[in-house]
Amino acid sequence: MTFEISNIEFDDKKTWQLICEGKTKGVFQLESSLGKTWAKKVKPKNIEELSDLVAIIRPGCLKAIVDGKSMTQHYVDRKHGESEIFYLHDSLEPILKKTQGVLVYQEQSMQIAQQLAGFNLQEADDLRKAIGKKKADLMNKIKKRFIKGAKKQGIVSKEVAEEIFSWIEKSSRYAFNKSHSVSYAICAYWSAYCKAHHPVEFYCKYIQFSGGKPDPQQEVRELVTDAKSNEIHVNPPSLSKLNLTTDIIDGAIHFGLLEVKQIGDKQINKLKEELPPIEEFLGKKIDEWSWYEFLVAFSSKVYSTFVNAIISVGVLSGKGESRSKMLYEFDTWQKLTDKEKEWCINNYSKYGNLLDLLRGAQPTRKQGGGTHNVKRSGILCDLIQQLENPCYSLDDDPEWVIREEENYLGVPITYSRVDSSDTSRANATCKDIINGRGGKVKLGVTVNTVRKYITKKGDEMAFLSVEDSTGSIDNITIFHDQWSEYKNILYENNNVLIIGKKEDAKKDGIIVEKVLEI
Repeated sequence: MTFEISNIEFDDKKTWQLICEGKTKGVFQLESSLGKTWAKKVKPKNIEELSDLVAIIRPGCLKAIVDGKSMTQHYVDRKHGESEIFYLHDSLEPILKKTQGVLVYQEQSMQIAQQLAGFNLQEADDLRKAIGKKKADLMNKIKKRFIKGAKKQGIVSKEVAEEIFSWIEKSSRYAFNKSHSVSYAICAYWSAYCKAHHPVEFYCKYIQFSGGKPDPQQEVRELVTDAKSNEIHVNPPSLSKLNLTTDIIDGAIHFGLLEVKQIGDKQINKLKEELPPIEEFLGKKIDEWSWYEFLVAFSSKVYSTFVNAIISVGVLSGKGESRSKMLYEFDTWQKLTDKEKEWCINNYSKYGNLLDLLRGAQPTRKQGGGTHNVKRSGILCDLIQQLENPCYSLDDDPEWVIREEENYLGVPITYSRVDSSDTSRANATCKDIINGRGGKVKLGVTVNTVRKYITKKGDEMAFLSVEDSTGSIDNITIFHDQWSEYKNILYENNNVLIIGKKEDAKKDGIIVEKVLEI
């Protein structure tokens, strides 16, 4: 079912809930940690407030400090009744009321100039340009016109007019163009709507177009992790559908074959060329083949790099064998001569697995087997013994699977990195925290990022982003004393047990009390 995005209404509860909960990975303008954090603080409920959010999380507004707080924080505190809305003059209330008394937009400065100083549209636009381009010389000229106009209008005194213009001048560091901000807000709402109502299609398309991001691999990793938190899993490519790029197959997202390292057009063309005759030979489609049939009838027809890659990322995992065992048997198969492989293909139906097949092939041809001479028979005997008694476990270790998937896909999809560690002491998951779990928590997680911060006192602390198999959390705070004690184990990609508690029942932030390596 398709829909026209421009026809949707701006009152969808599910969409606004998604934004207010900060579940905004992939949402235009709000997908960063900053966007997620402030979306939860602002809790916008309409396009006007969403536009305000887009404007106040820009660097200038965040760095504009008045009375010890950023203008962004002033907006939030006033919106939620935690501080009083203050106007320099009563005449400013109609212009600034919707933005909690904070001068957010350049257009508000234009309205103030028209209201208090009698500016015409051209003069007001000159002010907007001066603000937008931060032209000091132009601002000085406009200031003189503003003070002169304010005196003529008689609404405010010269002193108040100077104070208001000084305020406008300071706002030039952060005031944003409202027409742009509203347009951004509409696009943000549309993308949030798609995520809320069509999540599978949303994640699929965002992964498809992640190549346009500064760090495509990190973008894909974050999208895959975020999808997991919504019970949506991204799967390996499908051989039966031969999807070359990320696509939706039978309702599930699958990476494309061309998105696997070591696989290119050359390997794909070879696959397409060799597949139909082997499907005809076996009498069934590739998705119905057993691993044994794939190995004997088909693996020699395509490039070995292709086979190694698709095994390593789990393309063949549905065929009943571990990836380690398939790689081990493929390596054994490659050690056969062409004539021995030919004998095996002609006789494969008499056996059910590679070990029994090689036992049948081991005798020389004179003895009814498939080897050329006694020397080759001896080599096959060694291969059989290696299959019977492999020198290492052929079970799939999660840490190895993660490493292989990261190598070939850039992101682990079967396990999370923390799955290779003992998380039995954890009592909560990232998803539990996202869904409102409070109190004291123990999280078994992988550290994604560490952002160090120097306080006004000169103390070093840090903010962490972590993840597990259920999702990720961006707002883990570790203050100076704990940071000094545990920073040697809080580095990117390390698995740790974080013990902490919520900073505030109404907020999602976790304050770290203790950290253990796992």
